[in-house]
Amino acid sequence: MVSIVIPTYNAERFMTPLLDSIFRNKIEDMEVIIIDDCSQDDTVKIAGTYPVRVVELKKNGGPARARNIGVKAAEGDIIFFLDSDVIVLDGSVREVKEYFKKNPDSKCVIGVCSTEPLNRGFVPAYMAMFEYVHLISRQYDRVSVFAPRCGAIKKDFFLKIGGYNENYRGADVEDFELARRINKEDCIILDPKILVRHQFADFKQALRIYFRRTVMWVHLFFRAKKLDNAGPTSPGNGIAAICAFLSFLLVFFMPVAGLAKYLFLFLLTAYLVSNLKWWNFMRKEKGLAFAARALLLNYFLGIEIMVAAMYAVVSYPFKRGLRVQGFEGSRG
Repeated sequence: MVSIVIPTYNAERFMTPLLDSIFRNKIEDMEVIIIDDCSQDDTVKIAGTYPVRVVELKKNGGPARARNIGVKAAEGDIIFFLDSDVIVLDGSVREVKEYFKKNPDSKCVIGVCSTEPLNRGFVPAYMAMFEYVHLISRQYDRVSVFAPRCGAIKKDFFLKIGGYNENYRGADVEDFELARRINKEDCIILDPKILVRHQFADFKQALRIYFRRTVMWVHLFFRAKKLDNAGPTSPGNGIAAICAFLSFLLVFFMPVAGLAKYLFLFLLTAYLVSNLKWWNFMRKEKGLAFAARALLLNYFLGIEIMVAAMYAVVSYPFKRGLRVQGFEGSRG
């Protein structure tokens, strides 16, 4: 059986399109479990109008804890995690079942978000396409990341490795931390037939998310000593961010240092080359004007990422108390 586990918090505006999309994809041996993390809106009321199981938590604990509780409640041997702000595209639930049927020894598979986000606007479109192009090149191959917005895992394996780290209270890097433990035991494969449309951040949200997650990702890197081979956190994007930040700093040295302009041009060229793959993809899909705006946004975000990374390096000695607390011994 496939158990679809969805954590929710004040998600009333997403519930109808999400659940409609799931039940359009309905297969015979499937269940849907909603773990509501103390919503203050009509999330639970709307979910209750569908044939789903709703688990209402008495205390808000974050999506990591909610997912762990959902796995406890699940009857299926396959857990299909979805976020509340997605819709499932046709065939995706069946593909999860078929993937494990065709690959019985596999423990974990992830899907990918469509290049068309649920919300309108330049920034959501950029983020959807940026993430897509950095994942799709590794289709049917091993990836180092696990995305619970659209990822499936064998229940017994999830329990074995300890589930999500509940010390992460927000939607932060709990998925990256889990992925590192998955990869110690098995591998994660990307199946592009498992596909969702996702609600991506707007500009202000993106600034907050990028800063917070960069800090947490760097702290995680110091503990795990492992880079990612796919997605927005892959090394190529780190190189681009470094080039953006250093080239920006060199602008202030140009009036007083003759060598600065040559270093600036070198770093800017390196920045453009490292981003050429995704830039060409966006240019072909959305046109030159969109791709040019995307390059400027990426440059700005690269500067912010490096500021966050430097803060993370300085703050890491004070944050080392965050231990890996998984499913075993987690709070009820």
